[in-house]
Amino acid sequence: MTERINKYFIYLSLFIIDLALRINNHKICAFIIWLNIRKSKKIKSRFKNAKKVLVFPKSGGYDDLIESFFNKKNNNIVFYLLPRTFLKKIFSYYFGIKHEVYVKDYYTKLKNLDELNKKKLYVKFLTLTFRSINDYLKLDAFVSFNLFYYSEKYFEEVCKNLNSKFIILHKESVFTPIEELMASVIYKKYNERSLSYKISVYSESQKKMLIKSKIANKKQVFVNGNPRCDYSFRLRKVKPKKKIIVFYLIEYNRNNNVFIRNKKKNWKKLYNQTLKYVLEFAKNNPNIEVILKGKTGIHKKNHFNSKLLSKNCLFIEGGSGQKLLKDASVVIAFNSTIVFETILSNRNLIIPNFNNENKLNKNILLNIKNKKYFANTKKQFNKKINLNLKLGYKNKKLSKNDIDSLKYYVGNIDGNSGIKVQKFFKTIFY
Repeated sequence: MTERINKYFIYLSLFIIDLALRINNHKICAFIIWLNIRKSKKIKSRFKNAKKVLVFPKSGGYDDLIESFFNKKNNNIVFYLLPRTFLKKIFSYYFGIKHEVYVKDYYTKLKNLDELNKKKLYVKFLTLTFRSINDYLKLDAFVSFNLFYYSEKYFEEVCKNLNSKFIILHKESVFTPIEELMASVIYKKYNERSLSYKISVYSESQKKMLIKSKIANKKQVFVNGNPRCDYSFRLRKVKPKKKIIVFYLIEYNRNNNVFIRNKKKNWKKLYNQTLKYVLEFAKNNPNIEVILKGKTGIHKKNHFNSKLLSKNCLFIEGGSGQKLLKDASVVIAFNSTIVFETILSNRNLIIPNFNNENKLNKNILLNIKNKKYFANTKKQFNKKINLNLKLGYKNKKLSKNDIDSLKYYVGNIDGNSGIKVQKFFKTIFY
């Protein structure tokens, strides 16, 4: 009920902001935005004179922030949250509803005088709006989770005008080789140099990409690793309580994204094969719990009716899948960040490879150096599952191949990224 009321309040707020924009009244806009700013309930501060930071929350990125500051006794920062939809609303007013034709995520470089004038008006209105918000709530800094979000990219100029700090906790780094190549081109060609005060990235590889593309310089960028992976690392000391298989459903259209447009190359065949084998195993082993973890917007509940799933199967449509690692005896995953989280958590990982994907399509696959995880046939797949279910839990050391992969993609091999992000914020304010 509370969630529904909150949605209605946001809808009403956006309607009033639209009216305020039409009459060019930044004070009304500021008041409505202030009403929608909420103090983070998951991150506490124990200091009266704590620094105040406004966050534009995004899934994954905000989880990183929570992991870094949750239950930290010496936290001297108060984090506030403002839904990103408010900046998007204002942006769309100045740039037009169909702005995606020329300005969108990762394509934020303006091309002509008309676009530059629109940006000037957008920045001016936001500057006046947030200057008025400071009368209600004096903010010391702002946090975004990507350098290339279209509605937040120009907020760095607003912060310059406010004499405030714009901080980026850049949550992207897990790219396939072809995505990495194309991202470097897109960074440089379609985006201007960042004016952010400081930028935190997961890995050295991402830092090199930003510097090489001249989006940022060495003094701006700090490698802190992926804080969400701290949780995975802590799981190494936790023995799974039940025999549970978690299959993180394959994102079969991953090759059709902002960096590459290849609709022909997809993983539907592998997805269907793996799903079929998992469901067969579940049917033949009713004592084993099987969880099918979907991704929001890709795998939907109506794809998995009761006739398709046996009683020991559970489909979860969206949300964070990391917490499912805790009780997972076996994890089946492919070409996503959860692969590295699984390795770090010391869970038994199986990567489907039934069509020799790791050799034939390596340029569009994440580079997993440790080949022991791959299952190349159905027989090998079932054998690995049975063996992993029978084995007693043992906290094994990370191999050199695993360490190399983790360093390259998530920059976290010791569970200390959250501490690094805390120190990162201290260098900003103290």
